[in-house]
Amino acid sequence: MMKKSKFIIAAFALASLALSGCYMVNSGTISSTPAKGTNVTASASDWGVLHLSVPDGLTSTVNSHLLSQCASGKVSNISTELAMREFFLVQMYTVTANGYCQ
Repeated sequence: MMKKSKFIIAAFALASLALSGCYMVNSGTISSTPAKGTNVTASASDWGVLHLSVPDGLTSTVNSHLLSQCASGKVSNISTELAMREFFLVQMYTVTANGYCQ
């Protein structure tokens, strides 16, 4: 009975360690003029491994999603945010952008 409970505790501890992660957020704003127009937002996510393979194209994907929501094709006051969740060997990158369609 003791061996089984030690095994369960060890398995739970290992699973908790594997699923935990650190979280970092970086953000920036392209313009600081007063916002006019309709608010649009978009995000994209992808995985990287050991900080060696950073996903390509997240920003361009988010930009195309923003522009697809705006009939005029003009988006201003764009603010972006890069969030990275660090797991043991892999990282999940998420880029989120907000802007105003003119």
